[in-house]
Amino acid sequence: MPIKKLLAHSLTHALFQPDRAQKKFLLKHCSNIHNKKILEIGSGKSVKRKFIYSVADFFRKNSNRVFLSDANPRLGHSVIDITKSCPRGFDVIVCFSVLEHVFDFHKAISNMHKSLGKNGQLLVLVPAFYPLHDEPNDYWRFTEHSLRKLFSSFKKIEIDYYGKREFPFFYFVSAIK
Repeated sequence: MPIKKLLAHSLTHALFQPDRAQKKFLLKHCSNIHNKKILEIGSGKSVKRKFIYSVADFFRKNSNRVFLSDANPRLGHSVIDITKSCPRGFDVIVCFSVLEHVFDFHKAISNMHKSLGKNGQLLVLVPAFYPLHDEPNDYWRFTEHSLRKLFSSFKKIEIDYYGKREFPFFYFVSAIK
């Protein structure tokens, strides 16, 4: 990674603290998830044989079966394009920092909804106020209000934010089918 890009990446992570935000959400909404079949969408790349964007290890410690996936076949996971289809029969789907990169996010949300079993849970993290990244495939920023409408097909929705309510860095959605 060029030094300029590395510096920008480091500064962004220091300012917005995405790892801290993600950990806070996981502890609040996911500590009680045990013995479930979980699909992680967008497990990401490996750095030094560790998938640095994946949250699978958080779930594995609770006797969950976690399946990693990504749209990019070069990353070594199951290949899933959530705009085309999504395997069925999951208790939980984790979709962190993915929807902003999916042009047809309506179709993606619909497919994830179909993939969950009865009372299945969809966990989503999206940036709100956050720099563009992974361009040119960074398409969207969502608000609390748009997320409520987008996930309205679920019977229960909880939306949290990280940062100030009027100036959130990230939104977290926990939606029950």
